[in-house]
Amino acid sequence: MYSLIKCKKKFLAVCFCLLSVISLAQAQQSVRGVVMDVQGEPIAGANVIEKGTTNGTITDVDGQFSIQLMNAQSVLTVSFIGFSSQEVMPSANMEIVLQEDAHYLDDLVVVGYQTIRKSDLTGAISSVRARELNLTSPTMGQSLVGKVSGVQIFQVSGAPYHSTKIRVRGTSSVNASSDPLYVIDGYPSNDDIFISPDDIESIEILKDAASAAIYGSRASGGVVMITTKRGSEGRARVDFSYQHTIGQLERKLDLMNSSEWVEALIDARNNTYRDLMVSAGRPWDNSWKSHTNEQRAANVTSRGQGIYIPEMFYDFPSQTMIPPAIDHDWQDALYRNAHGNRVHLNISGGRSGIRYNVSGGYQSMDGIVMYTKQERVNLRSNIDVDVSERFKIGLTLKELKID
Repeated sequence: MYSLIKCKKKFLAVCFCLLSVISLAQAQQSVRGVVMDVQGEPIAGANVIEKGTTNGTITDVDGQFSIQLMNAQSVLTVSFIGFSSQEVMPSANMEIVLQEDAHYLDDLVVVGYQTIRKSDLTGAISSVRARELNLTSPTMGQSLVGKVSGVQIFQVSGAPYHSTKIRVRGTSSVNASSDPLYVIDGYPSNDDIFISPDDIESIEILKDAASAAIYGSRASGGVVMITTKRGSEGRARVDFSYQHTIGQLERKLDLMNSSEWVEALIDARNNTYRDLMVSAGRPWDNSWKSHTNEQRAANVTSRGQGIYIPEMFYDFPSQTMIPPAIDHDWQDALYRNAHGNRVHLNISGGRSGIRYNVSGGYQSMDGIVMYTKQERVNLRSNIDVDVSERFKIGLTLKELKID
């Protein structure tokens, strides 16, 4: 009897184990799928997690994943940096499309070879978008005035279209240049650049010393990264703008005319002669006014002074010999109202696999000083071609003419 009971217990235990295995196999489910963006490009490194658990995986280079669910009724949470997270029900051969999160992308900054949060670089990087630039300014440097905190931008010359000086980290060297490094569309450039503000998409200024780890000693004065506009797929878009400006001298100096100048010169020479007589020990009275031209010349010579007061400048009550007034305002002859014209034409568009952005501009500005003028003609072309899914070609052409 005891042996029979013992056999029944072993049989029940085996049955219980079999039922547990069957229940566990029914609860678990293997799910496969692919994660892609709205353009159908696979997303590598996306997180696929069974909601409420630590069970998860990541997608491979082709965006594919495979996960063994602990519960067939679970919900999958799919997420990736720069995209909105999604919760989906598991199914066979899943295709999950993630939507870009524009607000989240604004919080990311690409620095050199890595992507970090913008909140960690608030004091080190300043970013200016195209809509924030002062498009009425003729040059890129002038359009940044008042837009970037902690950066000094000043005009070093009043010549038409003269470039500005930008100081990102102050004056760091006595002998070497303290100018920042300009990087245009990823390529370093010299500081004598001319880019129309209408062609700029964004400007990032790297202020901290970490920029030297990317660009070397050239970035000791900071880095100004300029991104120009590029085309996008769609119908051709034509933008045209024209601007006319008038420059004037802020104020003119209030100068003396010829009569006022003669009166001032007479007073100065008479005061000099008076001081000479007083220093000679002669009592101060009005007798010196009756001295003739010869007496004055003799007194000056006897004192060893090389001062000769022409007779025409004597101002005696009985003799006034002031030349006729000849007035000419040399400020009016030197300065003028400076007229400037600015024309800009931009054509952008594209179709599947090719995008273009072509722009041209002409600027002419008269200086407020007579016979000073400068003209600039610039052409810029950005062409992007998608040869394949993994191979793309970009072409940038720039031509600048200065007269």
